Amino acid sequence: MHQDDSGRDTLRQLSVLNRIARIALEDLDLGPMLQRIVDTLHDEFGWEFIAFARVDRERGEFCCEAVYSEVPTAIAVGYRRALGSGVVGECALTGRTLDIEDTSSHPNFIDTMPGTRSELCVPIVHRGEVLAVLNVESQAPGAFRGQRALLETVADQIAGAIRAANLVAALQRANEELRDAYAIVESLSELDSLTRIPNRRSFDAWFAQAHADAGASASPLSLVLADVDDFKAYNDGYGHLAGDDCLRLVAAILKETIAGSTGRLARYGGEEFAIILPGTALEQAHALAERVREAVQACAIEHRHAQAGLVTISVGAACAVPAAGSATDALFARADRALYEAKRAGRNRVASAA
Repeated sequence: MHQDDSGRDTLRQLSVLNRIARIALEDLDLGPMLQRIVDTLHDEFGWEFIAFARVDRERGEFCCEAVYSEVPTAIAVGYRRALGSGVVGECALTGRTLDIEDTSSHPNFIDTMPGTRSELCVPIVHRGEVLAVLNVESQAPGAFRGQRALLETVADQIAGAIRAANLVAALQRANEELRDAYAIVESLSELDSLTRIPNRRSFDAWFAQAHADAGASASPLSLVLADVDDFKAYNDGYGHLAGDDCLRLVAAILKETIAGSTGRLARYGGEEFAIILPGTALEQAHALAERVREAVQACAIEHRHAQAGLVTISVGAACAVPAAGSATDALFARADRALYEAKRAGRNRVASAA
């Protein structure tokens, strides 16, 4: 009879190990995998408390990743404590199995499940590194007598899977960080480094898309080009650092002035700025161009090397209802000619071309 009981226990343990092995192979998401193993151990053995704690070397802590408890306990997923603290912390730090039949005799015992009398902690080790701890507790003394070998086998069995899950998680974090870094780089590549408004690259993409949309919907598209008057004289007279400050200020003025409109502002190059106005007729585009011109003049930025004595801008506006599939060149050329006319007529003014 005793041999029959022993044989049944062996078969039961082999069955448990087989189920755990399948779980470890099926799931590389660490938390769910460990929780399924916890549930399997409870289903088979009915232990009051079962938990897995992951070792976090960077923070010098262990962290609960999965837990089952029949009684109220301080332990929950995410619970953390310092390595070396308590029986679990001691196991994580030393890498030694701690089989405690009577917790009252253990100096490092911390009672996180009220009434705990016995505790078995098994390190999960992969190539000499303690990755996690399997912890079982009971309110009965000596409850895990004869179970140490089973749980050490479980630990050996899942060590590789935990290592793989950690690597997968680390790879996912690295990929997320890489995506975030790429997004930042991509964003920076679309901004002008001096004025922090969209750059020529952004303008080209926006203008092409707005032009195609206007052609497809047979709707008006306006383009406004603004150029800082006598900017070379400003640079030569005040220096390039002051010139940079001037461009930053003009960009800020334009951005604030068109806020709330459909306009999209970009630095086209040098001292030239562009505003794309989808769905906007020439009359409205001219009015907006006049507002930005007045806003720059109203800021009264000193320019001793210009006839006006202030920093001003000349602005050209043009509008078209593009033919479907047509190029952007014609509309840009008309806005550029209008800007030239504003310059030729004396600067600090707006000219329009239909």
